[in-house]
Amino acid sequence: MQNQYTSNQEALKSKLINAGIQGKLTEQLPEDGTADDLYIQIQRERKKQESEGTIKEVDKQPIISDSEVPFKIPHNWKWVRFGDTSYIVRGGSPRPIKQYITNEENGINWIKIGDVEKGGKYILGTKEKIKPEGEKMSRHVYPGDFLLTNSMSFGRPYISKIEGCIHDGWLLIHALKGFDQDYLYYLLSSGY
Repeated sequence: MQNQYTSNQEALKSKLINAGIQGKLTEQLPEDGTADDLYIQIQRERKKQESEGTIKEVDKQPIISDSEVPFKIPHNWKWVRFGDTSYIVRGGSPRPIKQYITNEENGINWIKIGDVEKGGKYILGTKEKIKPEGEKMSRHVYPGDFLLTNSMSFGRPYISKIEGCIHDGWLLIHALKGFDQDYLYYLLSSGY
């Protein structure tokens, strides 16, 4: 009985996520604005961060063709490439890592895939820290940044609640503007 309940719960969760990312869970209100308006704001933010040197300049992706569209979306939404709405970079590891692990108080959180629970949503702490000089060979992340596993348990999203550094088994997804954290988490958790 418990297995059937768990299976039904997972099926319902999956259906709700899929309905949500398709815009089927709520009415689309005019005061919500349009995706076109938000996309323009995101591109302004990208240019600003590029000019400030916060992020590197990247080429825009090709427009999504009709044959690539997996489902119909509300009229005020817009299909765009994920990389055009966020900045995505891979983590990095100081080598050899054993020389950079520290117990010192000034150590930086060393976020590893083993620090998160499968099916969890947030990164809340780490078991290890690295020396500050290891940071320049890694990737610094901040509370609110999205991390996506790109090795071992490929494709699992997490929201960092801590500051730290990530190794090359992670992708950092820096939302440029306008992402609702829960929506992005469930989008990345969906089958799409």
